[in-house]
Amino acid sequence: MKPNHVFVLTISIIISLIAFISLTEGKIVKIENKLDKGTRAMVAALNYMDEGNYEWGEPDNGLIDDGESYSHHSFELTIPDDVKTFNLVFGVVHSLEIDKWRGSFDNTQDICWHFHGHLNSWKVYPCGSQ
Repeated sequence: MKPNHVFVLTISIIISLIAFISLTEGKIVKIENKLDKGTRAMVAALNYMDEGNYEWGEPDNGLIDDGESYSHHSFELTIPDDVKTFNLVFGVVHSLEIDKWRGSFDNTQDICWHFHGHLNSWKVYPCGSQ
């Protein structure tokens, strides 16, 4: 039985569109967690800027995306293309340090941030800047 060329072409186009859409549906904020072993890093992308400790896990209408990981595992946040600017808040579970707020960022390219330190003495900075 000969394959139907129209069917094969249609399937090829659909697969190509799915691959293209998944590559262009938003920008990525990569988080490198290089804290001491067993330390859990958290990051939230928000449409507002604040200061002090963020209410992690509480409902937040300004939340775009959030994530967390135990060291030494990286994770990513996805910022949809319809979000033009965003802010980031960084935290470490059970830390005595206040959460660190950074922004505002234009959503024009993927970015990367790096956690370094331990439970009660940690910092964040753009990847490759130190």
